[in-house]
Amino acid sequence: MAQSMIEQHSKPFLLGALSGAVLISMLGFNLIGWKTTATSDRLVKTQSEAAVSTALANICVVQFKAAKDFDARLVTLKAAERYSRPQLIEKEGFATMPGDKAAISGVSEVCSNILVPESKI
Repeated sequence: MAQSMIEQHSKPFLLGALSGAVLISMLGFNLIGWKTTATSDRLVKTQSEAAVSTALANICVVQFKAAKDFDARLVTLKAAERYSRPQLIEKEGFATMPGDKAAISGVSEVCSNILVPESKI
């Protein structure tokens, strides 16, 4: 008899504790900004790649401006569609850093955005 009474009174307590734990977890991950290790690792990788691309894009811009026929190349770059500008910069070799054999991912996109900023209407 005493056993069933304990089970009867502990059931609402355990359900309340479980509901509270679920609610706190949902609030923490969705509103407060808690992150799992995998999510934080992904964020760190994305942000570090963006930082490296931005830093190397400045070298790309200097290489572009130092090349022969800067004005003609810039006109060609401006005339090209926005999505094809990074390929033009890579093809000319401006996104390839000194000592490297290939362009680093993302550098040509940032470089083209610096050289031909998107017009805000």
